[in-house]
Amino acid sequence: MARHRVNPERTPDNTLSMKRTIKEGSARQNSQKAMITNDIVERLAFDGELSEEQLKLLKKQIDRTLNQYDVRSNGQYGDNIQEHNSKLMEEYLAAKTVENRSNTTLYNYGNEIQKLVNFLDKPFEQVDAADIRKYMEYRKNYDGISAVTMNNVRLYLMSFFKYLRTEELISKNPIDKIGPVKKENKVTEVLSDEEAEMIRCACKSERDIAIIDILSGTGMRVSELVGLDRSDVNWDTGEVKVFGKGKKERICFLTGRAKVHLKWYLQQRTDNNEALFVTSKSPYNRITKNGVEFILREISKRSKVPRLRLYPHKYRSTFATNMSNRGADISDIQHLLGHSSSDTTSIYIKNSVEKNREAHKRYIN
Repeated sequence: MARHRVNPERTPDNTLSMKRTIKEGSARQNSQKAMITNDIVERLAFDGELSEEQLKLLKKQIDRTLNQYDVRSNGQYGDNIQEHNSKLMEEYLAAKTVENRSNTTLYNYGNEIQKLVNFLDKPFEQVDAADIRKYMEYRKNYDGISAVTMNNVRLYLMSFFKYLRTEELISKNPIDKIGPVKKENKVTEVLSDEEAEMIRCACKSERDIAIIDILSGTGMRVSELVGLDRSDVNWDTGEVKVFGKGKKERICFLTGRAKVHLKWYLQQRTDNNEALFVTSKSPYNRITKNGVEFILREISKRSKVPRLRLYPHKYRSTFATNMSNRGADISDIQHLLGHSSSDTTSIYIKNSVEKNREAHKRYIN
């Protein structure tokens, strides 16, 4: 299946393509109406009950009546089903842009809907629950996505078809018949103190140490980290202004260690980029989410921690679990992580092996 990165903004080429599609659709409409008119007139002429003049007048009246309606055949989309579906997707993304959704959210919506466009052989208006189930089964079996990702897919498509329903393009949302995917209860993966220190020792630059110290000491998301500017840091208080999901603002707090290494890193920089973290080579662009993930993979290889799979979110899980193990209230953890619900926070901490071990030792041994 082809994979596309979707740009929510329409380019001139996309606009021309869309106009061409609309023009072709209009031509098909006119052709279909003409066929209907001629068919009716021919049937009446065969009966011989109307004169030629009466048939001409009737033909004009039928044409005027049909022009008031959107007349389509079952094969109306022909070879342009994907173009038609892509047009609806673009209109949906434009609506979400007006709602001030973040670029990350727009990308996630567009990326998933584009995959559905590639998968389908019918227009969105004709899609039913069975089609969606087949698509989700495909994503699970061929793309190997997890239950968590499956639920995200469901939510993205739910939003899209809800939009089509609101626009009165469909009579019902096919996702309504598809419930959430049951998730496996896995033990939360966290770093031990020993592993965390081995990773720090494997860093080769002040930038990389600062990134790790901020991720581990604040629990912020990698998308939040790469969006930080120098001006977001208050050096007097050690506070960092973070913009999370839904562009919600919150305050995170730097540890003393993170503060020291971040200062040293910024003192070494010679660029004028406002971004807090930039690439290591000129032109020193803002570092990306993929860039941070690559850095962590390279550090992981050098650290020689056995069977270590290091990714940014592992620091978030470790942060929440460590706070819980040390007696922090779940509401405090929730606010520091930027969760809107404590139910989400509990996912990070409910399976803490260390906490269970301590409880067993305290009450059983």
